[in-house]
Amino acid sequence: MTLSRLLKSAAGTCPHCNEKAGILSREHSECRRTFDSGFQEMVNLAADAARSHTFDEKSLRLALAEVARRSYGDGATVNQALEEGWKQGLAHCMADGIMTQAEESRLREFRDRLALEDSGADRKATEELEKAAIDRITFDARLAAVAVENPEHHLAELSQSLRQSSLNQGQQTALLVRAWEAAVEGTLEDGLLTRDEENALHRYLDHFNITVTQADDNGVLTILVQAAVIRDITEGIVPQRQNINGRIPFNLMKSEQLIWVMDGVDYLEVVTRRERRGSSHGLSIRVARGVYYRPGVFRSRSVEWEETVHQDTGLLGFTTKHLYFSGPKKKFRVRYDRIVDFEPFSDGFGLMRDAQTAKPQSFRTGDGWFAFNLATNLAQM
Repeated sequence: MTLSRLLKSAAGTCPHCNEKAGILSREHSECRRTFDSGFQEMVNLAADAARSHTFDEKSLRLALAEVARRSYGDGATVNQALEEGWKQGLAHCMADGIMTQAEESRLREFRDRLALEDSGADRKATEELEKAAIDRITFDARLAAVAVENPEHHLAELSQSLRQSSLNQGQQTALLVRAWEAAVEGTLEDGLLTRDEENALHRYLDHFNITVTQADDNGVLTILVQAAVIRDITEGIVPQRQNINGRIPFNLMKSEQLIWVMDGVDYLEVVTRRERRGSSHGLSIRVARGVYYRPGVFRSRSVEWEETVHQDTGLLGFTTKHLYFSGPKKKFRVRYDRIVDFEPFSDGFGLMRDAQTAKPQSFRTGDGWFAFNLATNLAQM
């Protein structure tokens, strides 16, 4: 209710018809019903216009003015109805959980042409519109990142949505990277990365000029490359996807190729510990007052146990024929055909050599899934 209506009500005058309201009454009940009905009619007209493909500002204002005239409304009432209608139009578009580009455009146009923000439209509703728009763009970006059929069309539509959004360049890049990371995660849920999916993901990065640093800020680009390496090996292709800089301390054979190198890998061995444990016993014989002689008997036994011990930290290399390890204290290589068993760990993998005196060996790489799959697939290549 506007200030003028409140003043009239306080003075005992009906704020709708300007007639005396009666003793202890602020308004006529019939006038109130007429006003409420008219206001709701105006809200419905505004909500329909906010969702309409053919919104006509002049026609809407004329219709609202006519309803206001016959229901005791005024200019302030019309503005309130426009604001409430816009919010209801927003709620209707969000009811299915997805706001389309067309719906967003219509709502923005309605709000801007009627200057609802300037007249005090609900800030929360505006924030909801912005969030719904960002959610839709993020969803579209995930689809565009893995689009195999007609990918250029998806990328072009996404570019247009970004241009029409309220996001600045930095916010757009952050959204694109997050959506791309989610697309990579979704693609790898089945454990398989196809070449079409890989090409689509890289095409997305190129289209939006996303740098390697940005794409790998959370290590997702590295995961994508690793998945491609595993796929290549399973298809019998020798991958060359890791850029190895500097000298590698492995003396490779002429017939093998280096596939991957991991740094800072902990090498652990199972070792056997031994010690002798025993006890003494016997009777104490009194020789003199306060003096005793004890002819004790000592018996001992050998006790041994095994424990996993960290031996060194260094480089772990995967080639087409061997596993290589090079650290300050330990340097060795293991042929794949001399390994009888691999064991996966969350942070690495273990192996058992084909030797009578062999003990379990393990490598803590920090990435158990990739290291284990890389080693086992190379062993079968």
